[in-house]
This record gives sequence, structure tokens and C-alpha cells, in this order.
Amino acid sequence: MASAAESTLLKALGFCPENLAVSDGDLRRFKEFFDSPVREPQLRVLAAIFGKELPSSFEGEEHCLNDPAKRDVVREFVASLRVSIVRLQETKLNVIDDVLVMQCLGPLFDGHVYVPASETRGGILLAWNKSFVDIERVSFDSYAVTGEVGPRDNNRWWITTVYGPQTHDDKLIILRELAERRSLCPGPWLLLGDFNMILYAEEKNNDRLDRFIMSRFRHFVLEHEVKDLYLHGRRFTWSNEREVPTLTRIDRAIVSVDWDLMDPDAILQALSSSVSDHAPIHLSLNAAFRSKRRFKFESFWLNLEGFEEALREAWVCDPCIIDPFRRLDALFRNAAEYFQTWGEKKVGNIKLKIAMANTLILRFDVAQESRALSPAEAWLRKVLKLVVLGLASLERTIARQRSRLRWLREGDANTKLFHAVANGRRTKNYIAAVRVGEEMATTQERKNEVFTDMFCFSLL
Repeated sequence: MASAAESTLLKALGFCPENLAVSDGDLRRFKEFFDSPVREPQLRVLAAIFGKELPSSFEGEEHCLNDPAKRDVVREFVASLRVSIVRLQETKLNVIDDVLVMQCLGPLFDGHVYVPASETRGGILLAWNKSFVDIERVSFDSYAVTGEVGPRDNNRWWITTVYGPQTHDDKLIILRELAERRSLCPGPWLLLGDFNMILYAEEKNNDRLDRFIMSRFRHFVLEHEVKDLYLHGRRFTWSNEREVPTLTRIDRAIVSVDWDLMDPDAILQALSSSVSDHAPIHLSLNAAFRSKRRFKFESFWLNLEGFEEALREAWVCDPCIIDPFRRLDALFRNAAEYFQTWGEKKVGNIKLKIAMANTLILRFDVAQESRALSPAEAWLRKVLKLVVLGLASLERTIARQRSRLRWLREGDANTKLFHAVANGRRTKNYIAAVRVGEEMATTQERKNEVFTDMFCFSLL
């Protein structure tokens, strides 16, 4: 099923008529559209959606939390995921206080620890929402932070977040420190972050490999009987953002067998690289329930030109309705429907535009893993990252005008190993969609029907 952002993009590009719903076939063609270089007319359409004009030439940004616009993007991104624990790297900050955490992540994240940056390099922030989890017994190593996570269900486990070094000798040091840390932290263990190392040659798009470090990293994984979680959606997580990019998978999550058994439905996904050269990785333990969004009257609408005229047009109802309560209900319903459309025309659906920009960035991220982006595509990808920053800044400005409306989003070992391997295979082999002719089945119910029908047909 297409998201709102994908539906808007599909109709803008002409994949689907405006008056029809997006089909699974339309969505499949949209994703295949980026397998080859996007032509200039389509790039102009995509750029125009965000108020940009494709330049005639393409001549050839710092990622840190010092930039207020980037803080806004990070906060909005975290709020959209509804996570309990957040880990940020390369903060480039020497001191991180509660105010800065609130600006970056929102007021729900009321616990945090950090590793200060070395001059203007590095830095780690680990923050959590105490309503769901708490992290205690925190310890620091040269390139990592470790703490004991205490969720409300009392299944305690360890988390170690890593920001790997660049030099050969320092990479050996971090592997040695992680081995020592593991001996001090028995039990379920989650190890994640930017290791600046890869496990296998296919995790880099060229042959410039440090095979000795790769072998030491694999030895660490085997010696401590931990598992590298399968990454859904992407082959690589980092790009040097050059015209012919170097792509690697240096961001990952590694878990112990008992952690894997404790959370067998964990899914690791790579998301859109909106404000960084790294793709954020999202580790989901349970599917989040999202209630239907309700209409909200924005107080800043009162200051927009044409509001009074719009109010007169919106505050109407069928004169045949005589009952005062039904009449008031109809007036409110008609006004809500009118102002929903009027507000989007005046300001635009900022969240939708951000989602659309992130969708396009992700498509270009995936495309450059198998081919070189054209200069126009590279330009649009770069501009879209700036658009996300600008829209987040606009959203922050609007939020300031909301007065009192402040949304608070500012067995034995062998048996265990068998189950862990089986669970890992199930996670890796998870089927997101099934194609049946021109139909793309995405819901679990429809996938069940497709497989059942196919099985019954094979018995005939």
C-alpha cells in the first residue's frame, strides 16, 4: 500500500491519474523508475514540487548538532519513528545538556549520557525515554558507551553504542575493548553503531579493502557467539557523497544469542539519509500502533491573509437542519473539512513534503548503489536534503505561533543457537510483498490468500 508521500509523487509523475487510487502495480513501477537515470523532464517536475528549478549546469555540508535546522530535522525524524532509545554519532559537541537534548530529540527523552567530541571531531549521544526504559550502570571506553537497559517488563539487557576510529591500530584497540566489556557485561547484549569496519567484501562497492581488519572483526563475532542482524532495504549505510561515491556498510547492530531469543521479531531497517552521509538504522522490536490523525485548528491561521473570508465560506450548513445540536455539529464538520483544504493550500502539508523528500532521497540512495547518478539526479538529491532542512525550520516557526498548543514531540546452548539461527533466517527471509500477475500483495492477509490459493491450485 502506497504512503501519502508516494501517492502524491506517483500522481505528479503521471504514474496514476489524479482521480484514481494508487495500485500496487503503480507503486512497483515507481520503484523501478529509479533503476535507470531519471530523465530531465521528470527531474524538473520533482524539483518543482519543492519550489526548486533545475539548473542548467551542476558544479561542484557539515553534519553536526550545532546547526539549529539539523536539530529540527532530527527531532521531527525521531518523533515520526516513536522510538524509546536514540543514539546519535558525530555530534561534534563537547558538552550536551538537557536543553540541547530537548531541542534535538524532544521533551520525551529525559535521560541521556554522552561522549564529548575531540575538538570538532566525533562525539556520541545516547538518550532514552524514561517512561518506557531506563539505562543504568553506564561505563565508558575509548570509542563506546555501555549501559544496562531496564525496560518496564523487567527483561534487562546491555546496550553498547560504538563510534569506530579511523586508524588501523585504533580499530584493533576497539575490538580488544569490546571483548573486555563483554566479559564484564554477561547476559543479553546489543552492540550497535558505526564501527568503521566491514565484515565481508560485498559490504563495500570497490576493492579497496583492509582484509586483516575484516578478519579480526569476523573473529570477534565468532569468538563471542554474537550475530549480525540482517539489514532490510539497503546494501550500504554510508556514502562519501562524491560524484563516483564510495559506499560501505559500516553501521550495523550485533546481538548475543540470548538477546535474539528475547526479541525474536526484531527488524533492522536502513532509512533515508536526509541530513547525513550515513543512513539511519532503525531497530524495531514491536510494531507501533498509530491512531488516525484528527483535524487540528492551527492558531497561526488567524494571521494569514484571507482568513475571515474563508471563515465566512466555511461556517455554513444545510438550512433544512433545524435541531440546534445537529446544526452545530454540521457547522463544525463543514468548517473542519474546509479549513483542512484551505490550510494545506496556504501553507502546504509540511509533513507530507518532508516525507516526499525523504522518499526521493531514499530512492536515489538505493539507485546509486547499482549505478552512477546523473549530474541532474545528484543535484536534486542534494537540493532535497536542503529542502528537508528548510521545511523543518518552517515547521518550527509555525510551532512557535501555536501559543498554548505545544505538541510534546518538541534450553541448552545448542538449542538456543538453533533457535537463534532459525529466527535469523526467518527475519532475513521476511517477504514484504508478493507479486501475482500485475498485483503486488503487501498486507499479511492478502499474502496468506495468495499462498493458500497457489497451494490449492498445485493440488488440482
